[in-house]
Amino acid sequence: MTRGFRREFLRATGASLLAFGSGCTSLRANGGDTRWTVTLDGYPARASAVTDTGFVVATTLEPNGELGFVRFSGEYEPLADLSRITAPPILVDNRAFVEADGSIHEVPVNGDGPTELRTDYLAFGRYSAVPVDSSRLYGVAYSEEIEKYAAFSVNLDTERIEWAYPFGHIRSSVDTDGERVFAASPTGTIRAYDADEGKTLWKQKTGRNAALTHHDGAVFVASMDGVTALNSTDGSVRWQTESDWIGSVGTLPEANDSSVYAILSLYSNHSRSRFAMETYIVACNRHTGEERWRKRAKFGTPLSVTEKEVAIESVERVETTQEESTPENSLSIFGIGGAQKEQYALNERATMKPILRDDVVIVGDDTSIVAYDR
Repeated sequence: MTRGFRREFLRATGASLLAFGSGCTSLRANGGDTRWTVTLDGYPARASAVTDTGFVVATTLEPNGELGFVRFSGEYEPLADLSRITAPPILVDNRAFVEADGSIHEVPVNGDGPTELRTDYLAFGRYSAVPVDSSRLYGVAYSEEIEKYAAFSVNLDTERIEWAYPFGHIRSSVDTDGERVFAASPTGTIRAYDADEGKTLWKQKTGRNAALTHHDGAVFVASMDGVTALNSTDGSVRWQTESDWIGSVGTLPEANDSSVYAILSLYSNHSRSRFAMETYIVACNRHTGEERWRKRAKFGTPLSVTEKEVAIESVERVETTQEESTPENSLSIFGIGGAQKEQYALNERATMKPILRDDVVIVGDDTSIVAYDR
């Protein structure tokens, strides 16, 4: 389906996408029936936040990307055509910000046309920037002025860069508590910057392939050394998981009031003649680091966490013959205690963070977005 045809088709059908979606998917779910499906031209990557009526999504990894708005009814509205979108969009109030080919664009969700911020060339890496107070974006991006990757602050009112300092590279992640900006480099260096001025407040070293998140006064880092909790004020170590295994990190960690969740691939030669790799979601007590539970997961799976639930792409081996088996990928929803609540079969790999609501779960499956009744 071409971009132009899809756009006209969606405008013409509107809410009737409900019927169209339920008849064009072969996805199965033991948690409910398919409510609707929207098919895009590229892999969907949604903004981490949602509005009361829907969510902003970008088609990524395509030369000609698109930013659009998906309503919880299943209606899709294109917002802007943009080239080379690599990171998920950022939602600030009713404005979406997306980096495309080195330029940051502001796109109102109400359908007004996009405007380009005056930040010169600033290309996000693998992860999006994070907003605070509807006035700033913080992130790590390649700056043409510095000619390096840099941690930065963009003022959304003046549409200009407030500060930028060389740090990290394409796989660097950031988060903020409003006063400090935390950045993790895959080399294992964690830095905290003053949010207003950009000066370095503290630096800490962790394991390689580090990725972080902030929650309630602590910075949680997933790395090849496991999971580490740092005090957000001074970077001191609160706790660190201990393991004889070597782990690689597949996605950003997430946290809620009870636990920290990380996707780790664990290599072990325990009672084996050679190294083997298995990928898990590992849930650790947020206060002590004690492991609470682990489940098999897909490497790099988008991870969604609420105060009550966790959603990941899980992997199970299904016997096809007496001697062979095949992996079966599913979207699995667990309670915070580790009990599986629901499971939804996927035709292809998950391509965006799932959305968990009381009555519906919304997943990105290859180039489609699918909503299931719960």
